[in-house]
Amino acid sequence: MLNDLRVLDLTDHFGLMCGQLLADMGADVQQWVLPEHEALLRGDRHWQAYTLGKGVRIASPVEERDELLAELARADVLLESMGPEAMARTGLARETLAQINPGLIHVSLTGFGASGPKSDYAYSDLTVTAASGHLFVTGSADRAPLRISCPQAHGHASADAAVAVLIALIHRQRTGQGQHIDISGQQSVTLALLSRGLDGAVGQGKAERSAYGGTLGGVHVQNQFQARDGWVVVLQGILPPLVAFMERLMAWVHEEGLCAEADLRWNWGQAAAEMMQGRITAEDWAPVQQGIEALIAGRTKAELMEAAVARRLLIAPVLTVGDLLDSEQLKARDFVRSRPEGRRLGPFARLAASPLPLREGVARSWQDKPSTALPTASSTGPEPLGFVPEAGQGPLAGLKVLDLFWVVAGPGATRMLADYGATVVHVESTRRVDMVRNVPPYIEGVMDPERAACHHTTNCNKLNITLDLSSVEGREVLKDLLRWADVYTESFAPGVVDRMGFGYEAVKALNPTIIMISSCLMGQTGPWSPYAGYGNLAAAVSGFHALTGHPDMPPTGCYGPYTDFTSVRFNALAILAALRHRVRTGEGQFIDMSQAEAALHFLAPDCLEYLETGHAPEALGNRDRLHAPSGVYPVEGFDRWIAISVLNDQQWLSLCELAGFEDYLVDGVTGLAERRLGEDAIDERLAEWTASQEGLTLEASLQQRGIPAHCVLDTHDLFHDVQLNHRGHFIGVDHRDFDGSVVESSRLKFSELSPRRPVSAPWFGIDNHRVLRDVLGYDDARIAALEEANILS
Repeated sequence: MLNDLRVLDLTDHFGLMCGQLLADMGADVQQWVLPEHEALLRGDRHWQAYTLGKGVRIASPVEERDELLAELARADVLLESMGPEAMARTGLARETLAQINPGLIHVSLTGFGASGPKSDYAYSDLTVTAASGHLFVTGSADRAPLRISCPQAHGHASADAAVAVLIALIHRQRTGQGQHIDISGQQSVTLALLSRGLDGAVGQGKAERSAYGGTLGGVHVQNQFQARDGWVVVLQGILPPLVAFMERLMAWVHEEGLCAEADLRWNWGQAAAEMMQGRITAEDWAPVQQGIEALIAGRTKAELMEAAVARRLLIAPVLTVGDLLDSEQLKARDFVRSRPEGRRLGPFARLAASPLPLREGVARSWQDKPSTALPTASSTGPEPLGFVPEAGQGPLAGLKVLDLFWVVAGPGATRMLADYGATVVHVESTRRVDMVRNVPPYIEGVMDPERAACHHTTNCNKLNITLDLSSVEGREVLKDLLRWADVYTESFAPGVVDRMGFGYEAVKALNPTIIMISSCLMGQTGPWSPYAGYGNLAAAVSGFHALTGHPDMPPTGCYGPYTDFTSVRFNALAILAALRHRVRTGEGQFIDMSQAEAALHFLAPDCLEYLETGHAPEALGNRDRLHAPSGVYPVEGFDRWIAISVLNDQQWLSLCELAGFEDYLVDGVTGLAERRLGEDAIDERLAEWTASQEGLTLEASLQQRGIPAHCVLDTHDLFHDVQLNHRGHFIGVDHRDFDGSVVESSRLKFSELSPRRPVSAPWFGIDNHRVLRDVLGYDDARIAALEEANILS
């Protein structure tokens, strides 16, 4: 897969996972570790989890610069998280690297990116998450915003970087040209907002924290309930795509005698809208919620999971990483792998023809290893790309993708491919409206599927068509698209496409070299494979929910369908990996993508902790396992906060001087151990100090002293953030019916590539004629017949 790729990894905590993903795909990754950081390889779960399969070398880039430069001359990829100034001081400025190795793909992973007003900010996981908006919307409205206790910002940045590397490799195949890739943690984490970062841009009211449920027009819709042995998340089906789930849930409630027959006759799909209009009151809704609460209270989490699978219900027990790793599902899929040094996580995706090798790493030198430069556009012989290239914008021009993905986990991945040249035909239907058309933000805040900004940003740059796949004629059109495509994507529940006649074996008969990916919550096999739902349920099952909360409260869970956001990158990586296999063999294949399994790689340190000790880490609020203080503190204004992290003793001394905490210095509270012992008192004093200060002024004062700090941005603040605007994050686009549509840009920044710039926000059927006429070659009479028969709906 990536067996011919040589990667030199100079990253720290913030970039280690990128090299790990490349190593899992077969790359020869050489990790350089500073001598003063050698102890981290033994005592830090983060370093241990993300150096598996790498060759580790204890060396200083400054003291062993000549050898480093020699290795760089032979490398294909350089990963670093130093930032441009530190790289230049080390003698590794971008210009120097380009001279040493013109084909080098140089990836920088930092908190805010390599340029812009905040590029030199000191940062931590907490402060980057604060700057992304995800911190603000996570937690309870009556308490400080929360982060996930296992650091996540590095994961979003690293996974984006891995996708960027594979795209840059294809560009190098075509041109022989290396380049610089600039990844910003802040911008990468904005993906986890379910597009609520567009609130300020499109005129939607800002998102609020709503742990345990949400309030619509004065009606509280609870989503977390107490079972006999713990907490359970229940997604109540009050939106059109969820009607069948709600009907099944309430039928079970009625079977148990916990609601009246009249409570089965609600128009579930319109309930949310009617609550917002005041037509359903809290009193009206009480019997429904009370019946669900009583049903959950009488059962264990295991019983509820079994019922969710058997009855197809949107119910998820809140599990720890240990619960999932020990589950019958992951055991059936052999996800936890044994290795000489102990157990580790399995692959982030299951590629049938080219399984991820999950290689073991050894320290090695490339001195005697021949060049692995990939074939370029000037090469003779078979086409090296695995698809027929076309003139056009982006290295993926000529790649043809049939996209039956929906919601975010899949369509976000195909958007990444479309941004860099792929022709993506995205199929949807007005008869089964995509969930992302049923959630805010909406243009001007008006609830309307055509105004849904999340749908716009997730599916722009694609050819969007509507097609009735329940009809014979619609399925015939789909067959023609399958004959045309290089890649076929779907995210139905396991077994659905087989029953429709479009499973892998049937599709392979139409197109022998096609790559098919099926993405679902738990994977295509195992006792939990029928489990249906969305990423917020997978987040509960896979440990994220349990890792988000205050120690003195029930877990609040993280914002949104969190595993959807992690899966975007893994779906894209799996597709690009399968394309590389087809380059070498001409062979297509089937990819089984489990959101839960892939997402565990974002929790790899906690998983490793459990596998080695039997202890599953718990939620810590905003505190950190490696440094203190770490917290979110109030500043002037309603619901205004600042995130502050102290990473070392010098930063603590600077903070004490700024805040006037001289007594801590006199009393010897200078080291990490002492700060940890007094963390409650320190947090209380910090909150008292910050509460009277203006947030941006305090942020600047702390940053001037090298202390990681950032105001907690809400979903309106993001639109005005100078760093996101420097990176061109918000792009205005046209819409047939409305003004003011805005989408988010690509989060990948290449020095030699520009993404396709979105022009239009998609609406139902925007590209029907273009796809049928230009892609499939249908004549006007056939298109008219399909329209008359209402097949294009």
